[in-house]
Amino acid sequence: MDHPIADPAKTGAEESLLGRPQVRVDGPAKVTGRARFSSDVPLKGCAHAALVTSTIVRGRIRGFDLSAAMATPGCLRVFTHRDLAGRIAPVKHLMAGGYANSAHLPLGSDEVAYAGQIVALVVAETQEAATAAAARVRVAYAEAPFAATFDEAGAETVRLADLKPEHADPGRGDADAALARAEVRIAARYETPTQHHNPMELFTTACFWEGRRLTVHEPSRYVGALQHGLAAQLGLAPKDVRVVSGPIGGHFGSKLALSQHTALVALAARDLGRPVSLVPTRRQGFTIANHRPETRHDIRLGADRGGRLTALVHEATMTTSRFDAFAMEGTDVTASLYACPDIRTDERAVRVDRNTPGPMRAPPEVPYLFALESAVDEMAWTLGLDPIELRRRNDTPTDPVSGKPFSSRPLMACFDAGAAAFGWARRDPRPGAMRDDRLPDGPWRVGLGCATSVRPVKMAAATMRVALAADGRVAVETAHHEIGNGITTLLAMAAADGLGVPIAAVTVRLGDTALPPAGISGGSSTTTSLLNTLALACEQLRARLAAACRTISARSSARAPSTPPSCRPMPGCRRPGRTARR
Repeated sequence: MDHPIADPAKTGAEESLLGRPQVRVDGPAKVTGRARFSSDVPLKGCAHAALVTSTIVRGRIRGFDLSAAMATPGCLRVFTHRDLAGRIAPVKHLMAGGYANSAHLPLGSDEVAYAGQIVALVVAETQEAATAAAARVRVAYAEAPFAATFDEAGAETVRLADLKPEHADPGRGDADAALARAEVRIAARYETPTQHHNPMELFTTACFWEGRRLTVHEPSRYVGALQHGLAAQLGLAPKDVRVVSGPIGGHFGSKLALSQHTALVALAARDLGRPVSLVPTRRQGFTIANHRPETRHDIRLGADRGGRLTALVHEATMTTSRFDAFAMEGTDVTASLYACPDIRTDERAVRVDRNTPGPMRAPPEVPYLFALESAVDEMAWTLGLDPIELRRRNDTPTDPVSGKPFSSRPLMACFDAGAAAFGWARRDPRPGAMRDDRLPDGPWRVGLGCATSVRPVKMAAATMRVALAADGRVAVETAHHEIGNGITTLLAMAAADGLGVPIAAVTVRLGDTALPPAGISGGSSTTTSLLNTLALACEQLRARLAAACRTISARSSARAPSTPPSCRPMPGCRRPGRTARR
């Protein structure tokens, strides 16, 4: 994805671009329809695929009737487990040391593991023909008992520490004993539902082969995982798999790694000897992609009458699949949020007949924070304290579990600023007491609430190539991704600052495994990781330029010592600034 950067801002010669408003490079392309997403890439002779998904939750496939589908004008082939079983090697989940969003192979056997599982791939000359043929595929099933959520027969509850050996439930002291002697106690259960991603851009894939070399166009936040995972599945060398991800039309935590359908499309393209493109339906996105799992939280808090927390118990349960040792934990955050001498946490996973969950927008701790903060509000009501004041009395500069100081914790400063901005002083704590009759169709009931949220600062390894051409143009290249947050423009601004060139002279290339490798675009780590790498690259490039200038200057002085060398900057060049570096 190449983005030459326009320069609408008129900045001074010595003024840094970072920290100033800047028109995004991808803005004009998106609003005019020129942005080329993965499914927009033109592939000569491309066939089109459609999915058939299971209509039962669990069981086995007894057989297919493909006659009506194959009779559809333009239908080329229908792939089922009878065609593809054994041709795709299993790979582990990304969080288990593998590359996949889900380790399940949907066409690996006749087994149906969850509702909406892929059971067939239909390929036709056009998208319309593929969709019509897919609707005519008939599947006979042998259904089996299933459990799809909490408290259903057959659901298997396991301690998270048993599911994931590296997990340890955080805690300190004896929270149950402290709770028993607490002056004030509250106990509450909170539940959050399953939540699904619905990005504007669907979960598309397009594949074509050139001999043994495979090229994949797919929206991805981790093209490296997709490349290596697909190579492992198909028995290829990673160098023979190229993954290209154009601008991503939304993800919200999905599009994380190797999708279940990518290998299916790749094999269909190889068997048919032509490119194949898949654009699943929006409805299919609910089951072929990961989701935020259901969670259940039993929270008990103890406090003294002055509002100091004396005990915290957080027992959490979440749903997960039967085939991946994966769960979204979050008590590591809730156990460390407030000063408390006695803390106990217990996380469990309920294995049910569903696809593997994953991050969504994207921190895993969000449902946990919702539960704890709701309980803290309950405690504030019970004590007759303002909710912000209760949090203030339990603020802490150190992690109560590890005892280590927080690198930064401006929590109460944030609360004070928010309270001033939102008029917290006028808040009436009684339910339904506040009304506003200034709005149309009023009066409306108005509520003011507060909650604490926290997110760690993460950095990941990345490599980057920065090239300065003789004409002063700069190319910044890395296999990271533009997920819509504006990292392309930010990199151009930082490169312009770091090398003292106009921003219009910078081109940023992202989202291609042919570029220098980088990590995942997630965990709020993209900016910190890439700008640090770019700063180092700019420093090295300036050092090489300075060394070259000294060499040229020395040679010039030796030839004509009476004529001092001169250096004339290009028009628009600026003195290099200090790019952001951590």
